[in-house]
Amino acid sequence: MSGTTTPELRMAHEIARQFAGRPHDEAVGTIAGHLRKFWAPAMIANLVEEADRGADLDPLVAGVVAELR
Repeated sequence: MSGTTTPELRMAHEIARQFAGRPHDEAVGTIAGHLRKFWAPAMIANLVEEADRGADLDPLVAGVVAELR
């Protein structure tokens, strides 16, 4: 990740680190559910836009973004 990481991308990666030990699909579903429940729609949109711009994504975050689309 670069030094110009958005707050949403930084937070998504922090959350992903907490679930890194779980099976991939379980972690992705849990993180996506958390974001849907606690993040404003604009925050989710910003995360998806960062992914679309080619941000360096943790594999869990990439899975979450795919599920949130």
